[in-house]
Amino acid sequence: MNQDYVVQELLGMISTQQQQGRVFPELSNDRILAIADSFLFEWNELGDPDANFEAMLEWTLDQNLAHA
Repeated sequence: MNQDYVVQELLGMISTQQQQGRVFPELSNDRILAIADSFLFEWNELGDPDANFEAMLEWTLDQNLAHA
């Protein structure tokens, strides 16, 4: 898994949630990359092999938005 893949999944997740009515702050390219890097660190270094990819990506996004 690489950063490009995670960014595409993240953008897809944001798009889907926006279509469902969730409002996001403006996210720069650098911020999207930082969220992807944070996710990859968690997934590769600390991750549980049985972890749910989408749930963990959504958690990482939510944590980043909550602590920005």
